[in-house]
Amino acid sequence: MSLTLFELDGVWTSGQVERWGLEVPSSARVVEGYLGLTHYQKSRPVRFFVKESLIHLPLTTLRHLAGVAEMRLLLGVDPPFWRVFHRQVHPVEEPDAVWFTPNGPVAVEYDVGSYSRGRVRAKAVAFATRYVGQVWGTPAKERARTLVLLLPRGTRVLQAVWA
Repeated sequence: MSLTLFELDGVWTSGQVERWGLEVPSSARVVEGYLGLTHYQKSRPVRFFVKESLIHLPLTTLRHLAGVAEMRLLLGVDPPFWRVFHRQVHPVEEPDAVWFTPNGPVAVEYDVGSYSRGRVRAKAVAFATRYVGQVWGTPAKERARTLVLLLPRGTRVLQAVWA
């Protein structure tokens, strides 16, 4: 049995549902709270649709997973070619998701501005040894510009607004 888009992503926001025309399954749980678009921006109301097994995660992790889902949507990747790691914390060498391309696996990483420059560089180096490429996403243009400067030349950086 193949995964539905919602089962794969695990978390969507009301903004994503509206923007992408996503169909929220009746099994989705609603989680509401206040959260900034990035790690350093002012909090605002947000509504997440969450699969049952992820309901225990904090809002900041739901935000992160919604960002990874936004990256998949922007890239147009279908479920058989995408694997998400629904963890609250990842080891430096583990990306948020892996995109299985014809050329090999690509590391997918989402950053809301909470990673230090050293952590970004360490993750990029670790990914370069394990994957044929890497794609990073962030909700803010300013952070995207910073990531371009920190990451290896040619790394794709998406502005992926989860809200």
